[in-house]
Amino acid sequence: MEYRHIPFITLSEIAPRVWITLSDCNFKCRGCFSPVRGIKGKNMSVDELVNLVKKASRDYYQKLPQEVIITGGEPTLNRNYLVDLISKLNFSYVVIETNGYFLDEEYVDELIKAGLKEIMLDLKAYDEGLHKQYTGFPNRSILQNARAIHRKIKLVIKTVYIPVIVDGSEIEDIALFISTIDPEIEYRINDFKPSKGISRTPTSQEMENAYLGAKKYLKNVILSRSCRREGIAPRKFSWITVFSDGTFQRRSLGDYRG
Repeated sequence: MEYRHIPFITLSEIAPRVWITLSDCNFKCRGCFSPVRGIKGKNMSVDELVNLVKKASRDYYQKLPQEVIITGGEPTLNRNYLVDLISKLNFSYVVIETNGYFLDEEYVDELIKAGLKEIMLDLKAYDEGLHKQYTGFPNRSILQNARAIHRKIKLVIKTVYIPVIVDGSEIEDIALFISTIDPEIEYRINDFKPSKGISRTPTSQEMENAYLGAKKYLKNVILSRSCRREGIAPRKFSWITVFSDGTFQRRSLGDYRG
């Protein structure tokens, strides 16, 4: 039986939607602020995790979720676990958020067969040297995988705007690359949250300029937040963190329990 460490799952207040957070990641991103980039949380089987999702959803929404987004960390690290998990979430529309490094055609086919409906690819940078400097890994296979993914399943691409590092010109290069696959692909530009002193939060004007640069090549560009699914959300809303013991708490990065 396969296991992965699960620090928490998260419920949306906007819609019956659940994020499953799988800890640990292959990338070593310089600006990563995630508390789950290493191994944290309870070691859970797929059945234990699915039962937690079902119980939390029924307790909070009085029904099963319409959508489940599997995120991390990096969800593709354990292939057997991910395939089994997706197959047992067949009551919902299942999405994975991934850096795409391992997602070759064979892996994608297996996920689709299990029931996956959508892939949200976090493309850190287009320039290979910059990508390797920032993450520790080259991106050539990721760019190839993006083309293959789009041929098989719905693809959304996201990039974090990091002033000085991944700035407007780099985002415009990413948008141009995406347009060579399909200019209709949804592209989300997320604002960086300061971490480890490497940069700062982009200004509203910088984000707007990045948006306009991407719109030169793409039809569906959204200024977003990495933890938000909606393009436009209510001004006041929050997320509910559910820990492995079933307890609920308002989400905060400082609220993590091991």
